Amino acid sequence: MTQLSPAAQATLDELAAIVEADGARLVVRDASASEVTIELDVSQSECPECVLPRDLLVDILSSRLREADPDLRRVDLIDPRDPDATH
Repeated sequence: MTQLSPAAQATLDELAAIVEADGARLVVRDASASEVTIELDVSQSECPECVLPRDLLVDILSSRLREADPDLRRVDLIDPRDPDATH
């Protein structure tokens, strides 16, 4: 597994603060030069439904991470709140 670029990691750290306010975490599960899979961990959250909706979170993560690292072409989010999640 490759690490995120320093710029992408710094951006992810900033974005993590958005969900940390609601007791959730963003955890990198897999990363390569062009793709990253991030898991939304709501196991410690007292209000998982208070965390940004999956679609909005994916939009924010994708646009900000691609801005920080133009080599990233795909950003996947594993969201346990998603009933269609197969992870």
